[in-house]
Amino acid sequence: MSVPSQNLSASASRIVDPEGMNRPHWLVPVLHWGMAVLIVAVFIVGKIMEDLPREQRLPVMGWHILFGLSVLILFLPRIIAVLANVRQQHAISPANIVKTNLAARIMQGVLYFLMLAVPLAGLTAMTTIGRNFSVLGLFSLPNFTANHELHELAENVHGTMATILIILAGAHAGAALWHHFVVKDNVLRRYLPGR
Repeated sequence: MSVPSQNLSASASRIVDPEGMNRPHWLVPVLHWGMAVLIVAVFIVGKIMEDLPREQRLPVMGWHILFGLSVLILFLPRIIAVLANVRQQHAISPANIVKTNLAARIMQGVLYFLMLAVPLAGLTAMTTIGRNFSVLGLFSLPNFTANHELHELAENVHGTMATILIILAGAHAGAALWHHFVVKDNVLRRYLPGR
């Protein structure tokens, strides 16, 4: 008994849902969007802080540090969630793992590196100023050493890497929109709530 090809393709479309395929665990997009908002906020606050007179910078710097430390604190759960999600996808369906190209993998690696390195450079800059720094009265960053050269180097590296991070995050967003509107695949939809 032969089965019409239309029935086979209809059955296959019910089995393989390309829109829901490889959707990450809910924690991965939550951390993705949460960190994206924090990274944009810390960058904007940093730029506002640069334009303020020196005596008005301290409260704004407190917010900048608080947002930056939040990025640093969320980095580890994000990496764990991403790695756990990759393992889950391998365990569930090794044949359907999305193959990413080399450029996407490099971009992701550089973004993760910068998400860690930018706050660490900022933290180094703030702990080498020669005194403890109170962050909005909530806690103080300790002074490890009064090292002007290290402070200046860390501050410059922090600012340069932050700019690179924002540019690459913008390119990342642009690539997601390109996938959505030009390629018309599910790359962006996988990270949005609902279907």
